[in-house]
Amino acid sequence: MPRPEPLTPMLVADLVGSIYEAALDPNLWRPFVERIEAVYPDLTIMLFSHESRDTAAELNVVVNYPEAALRDYAAYYFSNSPFVDFVPRNRIGLPTRTETIISEAELFRTEHYNDFMRPHRLGHHGTGMVLEREPQGWTSLSFADRVNDEARRDHQMVLLGLLAPHLRRALKLRRTLIEAQSAAMAPRAVFDGWTHAAFVLDRDGRVATMNRRAELLVAQDDGITLNRFGRPQSFDDKSSRALDDAIAACRALPDGVVHKDTGPVGVMLPRRRRGSPFHAMLWPVASAEFGLPAAVGQVLLVLSDPDDTPPDAVAWIARRFGLSPAEERLAGEIVAGVPLNEAAERLGIQLSTARTRLKTVQAKTGCRRQLDLVRLAMSVPSIRRS
Repeated sequence: MPRPEPLTPMLVADLVGSIYEAALDPNLWRPFVERIEAVYPDLTIMLFSHESRDTAAELNVVVNYPEAALRDYAAYYFSNSPFVDFVPRNRIGLPTRTETIISEAELFRTEHYNDFMRPHRLGHHGTGMVLEREPQGWTSLSFADRVNDEARRDHQMVLLGLLAPHLRRALKLRRTLIEAQSAAMAPRAVFDGWTHAAFVLDRDGRVATMNRRAELLVAQDDGITLNRFGRPQSFDDKSSRALDDAIAACRALPDGVVHKDTGPVGVMLPRRRRGSPFHAMLWPVASAEFGLPAAVGQVLLVLSDPDDTPPDAVAWIARRFGLSPAEERLAGEIVAGVPLNEAAERLGIQLSTARTRLKTVQAKTGCRRQLDLVRLAMSVPSIRRS
């Protein structure tokens, strides 16, 4: 059996660097494993995650391990492996020899060896370690040879000991990055699921981000487009000026607060083609929302289409939060972008009654602002139209 490559400082530094590079890019785990195999030619290596989460696939990297063996292992032999049974008892990051887990004589009597390892010609002279262990699963790095070469195995134990702390830190870093990415993507996924076109504008009125409905609307060039500076505009000059004024007025308001409970700032945008004008509603958004960092002067612009407004969103909210019929009707007006004073006139009630009723709706739904109520209605998945 070939003698392993000496563990020079340069080799160890190269492997450690590869570990942290792989933490940032999972595609680099394979080159890391292959570099270890170059140190120990013909060694069977498994960097393996045993867990149900999708990220497990990033750490299922094997070298010199038959595909048929992998399939059989996943299908059945994982369940009767004496090495898997040892995982809960093994100290994290501690290099271990297989004979300390199960003696050779005991291993030869197991179904795992006779029906799995032996037919697939898998070596049982192994070394390895558990890198992390959590309720949802664990990750290990293991080496195996078909011939027991004590010097080679001693060499592997030294290398595992050198790499252990770096592998553990890299896996922790990877988990942290995944959690951060997931947290950042969650608001964006909800934003894209809204039933109305929505734009977030920066303090200069340029589009910082928009949802998929808005992207489609801009591409259609029907009621709204973006100018060469990335600002939303109408094909009608008068409507464009009204939109600019509304954005400026909205930007001057405190975070989510609209004076005198009159409702969101809004304008009507005509369409190039037949159909009712779009109702553009605007709210100041200074806090961190929609996956964006907190920034002063941000504005949320929502375009509702009276000809294509899902009618069931408010009904769903009413059922879910126990709104009375009168509260449901007022919520419907608010979601449609109607100012509160105009909604009171439409419903034949006093403005003071509308204010009181709106506060009740907000208390029942947990929506502190009118913007939150509109956002809730637009996020109801069952009412989206294809």
